[in-house]
Amino acid sequence: MKRLKSIINRILQSPIFWGGLVSLVFYSLIHKNVINQPLIVRYFASHPIEYYTTIMFFAGLSAMIIKFIHVQIEKIKLQQKSIIDQRDSQKSNVEDADKFLDQINSYEKIYGQTLRSKRLKLILEFIKRDGSADELDNELRYLAEEDASEADSNYGLVRLVLWAIPMIGFLGTVVGITIALGNLDLNAIQESSKILSAGLAIAFDTTALAIALDLVLYFIQFLVYRNENNLLREIDKTVNDEIRGRFKLNGEKGDNKQVVAFRRILETLLGAIEQLTLRQTKIWEQSMASANQKFSQLTEQNAELLKRSLADALAENIQIHANKLAESSAEILNASKDSAQSIVKSVQQNVAMLTLVQSNMTKQSESLQNIVNAEGQLIKLEERLKENLATIAQTGNFEETVNSLAAAIHLLSSKQLRVV
Repeated sequence: MKRLKSIINRILQSPIFWGGLVSLVFYSLIHKNVINQPLIVRYFASHPIEYYTTIMFFAGLSAMIIKFIHVQIEKIKLQQKSIIDQRDSQKSNVEDADKFLDQINSYEKIYGQTLRSKRLKLILEFIKRDGSADELDNELRYLAEEDASEADSNYGLVRLVLWAIPMIGFLGTVVGITIALGNLDLNAIQESSKILSAGLAIAFDTTALAIALDLVLYFIQFLVYRNENNLLREIDKTVNDEIRGRFKLNGEKGDNKQVVAFRRILETLLGAIEQLTLRQTKIWEQSMASANQKFSQLTEQNAELLKRSLADALAENIQIHANKLAESSAEILNASKDSAQSIVKSVQQNVAMLTLVQSNMTKQSESLQNIVNAEGQLIKLEERLKENLATIAQTGNFEETVNSLAAAIHLLSSKQLRVV
């Protein structure tokens, strides 16, 4: 709920929201002919650039009105009675700051936070935190400068609008002249003169509107700014009257001279101790820096030694492995050579045996060929024998047949012996 309320308050205090709302109402009245003055319509609703200029003006005007209302509220609250109790004849102690802070909180619950109550609260918190009012004047000046700087920064939107309105007017001038020159036709002077005058009217109207609204807004900003500066000066005076000289300074708290002297001695002693501490700190830093430098040098030396040792060890191991590898390679080469020689001998023996087998095979092939040839001759002789027997049977000459048969057997036996 608090967050929603805060958002609503921000919206209601937003110059952009009120500027947009006023612009919407203004142009609604123009378009509904509630405002039908020709001059207003011409300068505020004849071109889109005039709409932009008017909206920017209403946004800046809303910011100035909101700022003026806040300043007047602050002035009214400033006329009220003092927020904290009237001062007594005796000055208050620093411990009374809590009591005054409670009074300010009670005031803010009733009237809300104001620049005056905020300033007083910051001063009392400073005194409470510092435990002394010796630097009160410096703090008052600092807070006054801070409030003045913050008030000046709140005019950022108005300064932006004051810069943007003339730029928009200048843009309207450029657009109007562009329209006029772009539609200019020297062959039809009478027709183009109307377009030329319309373009020039846009250029001059937008420029005139921007200059007029910028002057009005600048004058309003000047009045509000001066009014707020007067408020800040009144707040400075009121706060100074309420808080300055109210608290006791160091040495003004009713202490006797011995206590004051003792306090000064303690302050001097503390200053000396602080200087000695700073000096000892510097010496310690220098010692640490020197130790770090020596440690870095030793580390670099050890790293270099380790690097060299590793390099030597690696080189020695590499040499040993290289020698062993060479010996193993020689042994493997010799064994491979012996194996190759054995394989070559075996291959030669196998080749010789294959040659012998091939020659035997050739001889056997020739023998088989002779046998085949002999079988063929036997088959022919058998056929001739059959023919001769048939002839003998026909002729009856048995003796001649026996002789022929004996001759054939003799021939066959001689050929078989040759084959064997």
